[in-house]
Amino acid sequence: MEKIHRILVGLDVIEKSDNVLKRALQIAAENQTDLFVVHAIPIPWLAMPTYYNSGEISVDKSGIESMIEKKIQALNTKTKVPYKLFVKEGRAEDILLYEAALHKADMMVIGAHSKKKGRKGFLGTTAQKVAHKSHIPVLVVKNSAKKAYENIVAPTDFEAASRESILFAKTIFPSSKLNVVNVFETIYFEGPYALVGRDLSQFNPVAKKVAKDDMKAFMKEVGVKKGKVIDADLDLKATLLEYISKETFTLTVVGSKGTAGLNALLGSVAAYILREASSDVLVYVS
Repeated sequence: MEKIHRILVGLDVIEKSDNVLKRALQIAAENQTDLFVVHAIPIPWLAMPTYYNSGEISVDKSGIESMIEKKIQALNTKTKVPYKLFVKEGRAEDILLYEAALHKADMMVIGAHSKKKGRKGFLGTTAQKVAHKSHIPVLVVKNSAKKAYENIVAPTDFEAASRESILFAKTIFPSSKLNVVNVFETIYFEGPYALVGRDLSQFNPVAKKVAKDDMKAFMKEVGVKKGKVIDADLDLKATLLEYISKETFTLTVVGSKGTAGLNALLGSVAAYILREASSDVLVYVS
């Protein structure tokens, strides 16, 4: 897996953006990359001239740049990561995706940007749109960035996108402990819809053994020491989310293909984890 060279940071000065910037600086320092810090200023409809308004409502662009510059300098004292700052006017998701392509960024770091009260780490509209449309890996920061990620979990279906996401995580977080998990869907055929004379649940032990064998081979392939196959019972999504929360992982890694969005790896599960997981989430786009 090739090293990254440029990281784009989507910064929101209205919300608490220190954790986003701190996390980006940590990763940039560890991987010796450049930072491109971008803040998008929404254009209010009142900013357009009308018959009743002789002029436009001005935006203090230089003041915002100065405020962000001071924030970066204060947090970058020790790491001294080289960076460039851009303040643009327009929709955040459009600006971030455009600037990422323009500067040939290898990775993007953004905040959850939620305005939902009482929903810590809940994914906001901008983060969701960027993660779904991006053609490069996107790290969504939901929590404090006081220290580097210690325990990382990567749900896997043993396919190529999953493998690449894990290798990418190993490259940019070399000092972190990486765990892989496969959710085994248990077959239940009971009640009125059961097939007469057929108990398909007998195949569960065989299927689980196959999953465990696949896990061993997969762990060896990607060079990961810790892996687990867990029973999904009746709800794969809930089981996976409960496992991630219970084990107190600080980062969850999901794989995706750029042409198919988040549905490429685990179908709706990947989008569900991105939206609902309390941990930070890295969406790797291959």
